[in-house]
Amino acid sequence: MQITVGRILSLWVASVYVFIAFKYAGLAGLKWFGGLLIPLAFIWFPEEIGGLTGYFQTGYVNVQTPGKIISFMGWFSLIGIPVLLYLLFHR
Repeated sequence: MQITVGRILSLWVASVYVFIAFKYAGLAGLKWFGGLLIPLAFIWFPEEIGGLTGYFQTGYVNVQTPGKIISFMGWFSLIGIPVLLYLLFHR
């Protein structure tokens, strides 16, 4: 596994989120780390996740998803959604 700038940056952003949650919510803020695992997995392993095909509980997947789309979904979940929520609720 190759360590890239994107992986280091995503881990840094996730650790900042966990630090802020811990600062304001105490030990209960560590639950936020669980919610960050999926975006981090999308960023760290996009090709492997995109290559999953077969029958799943929600249906059959017969086409592989390009890794760039999976990575974009991870970055959007990690950065885009919090920014959108901040802009919506802090006006």
